[in-house]
Amino acid sequence: MSESTIPSAVMEAVPAPAVQAMPLFFSRVVGVNPAIHGSKKIDRDVGFGFSRKAQSVPIGLGEFDVVCQHYPIVFASGPTPTPLALLGLGEGSNLFVEPDGTWRKDSYVPAYVRAFPFIFVEEPNSQTVYVGMEADAECIREDSGLAMFEDGKPTPALSESINFCVAFRDNLNAANTFARALDAAGLLEEEEATVNFSAGGGTRIRGFKILRADRLDQVSDETFIDWRRRGWLGPLYAHLHSAARWGKLIELAAAGR
Repeated sequence: MSESTIPSAVMEAVPAPAVQAMPLFFSRVVGVNPAIHGSKKIDRDVGFGFSRKAQSVPIGLGEFDVVCQHYPIVFASGPTPTPLALLGLGEGSNLFVEPDGTWRKDSYVPAYVRAFPFIFVEEPNSQTVYVGMEADAECIREDSGLAMFEDGKPTPALSESINFCVAFRDNLNAANTFARALDAAGLLEEEEATVNFSAGGGTRIRGFKILRADRLDQVSDETFIDWRRRGWLGPLYAHLHSAARWGKLIELAAAGR
């Protein structure tokens, strides 16, 4: 078992992410091209080992309801307070990836994780957007999985992956708009806390924002009604309810010590 100094209902603390030049999980993105990748296959059975060190991942607005049942929802620090599912207490630690690369049983796999290795890439200084993929992803193979192309055209497996990325990109943009509105209204605040384990040791959690429920009364009726019309009240309260998931993270972290 473990102890935590994280305050009551809102659990006002989260860890700081590492600065990355590329999006999380990506290091060498290439455009998906049948002339180059015509023989490639997608093998999802390789699992989620690529996300083993992901302490948090971005989530879309439509995911809040399910994410809050499995993970604390927090917001990244900085000018873009991206909503995140918190997957671990220590930096570089995802408590939901098993040693064999499978995701912990009965736990929701965030869409950002499921979308890998594909991503939409926007060319700098232009409006051009293309489908990219992590060239060195383990799930892109020659010897196993579902073909990406057939006769130079995308197969249903590739089309399904691309459509999923399109939906998630829109969902993520909606989540970022929601988060910026909360931040602009003065509801988000950076916090930090220390988690101490009864078996010894601990970790400091800092650098992310949470919503201060005690500030909701400061939001004007006009703004609150606008948020209701936008469908934002559900995600707002899902974030607050997700504080109950901190206990699960602490339990998993303590068990692995």
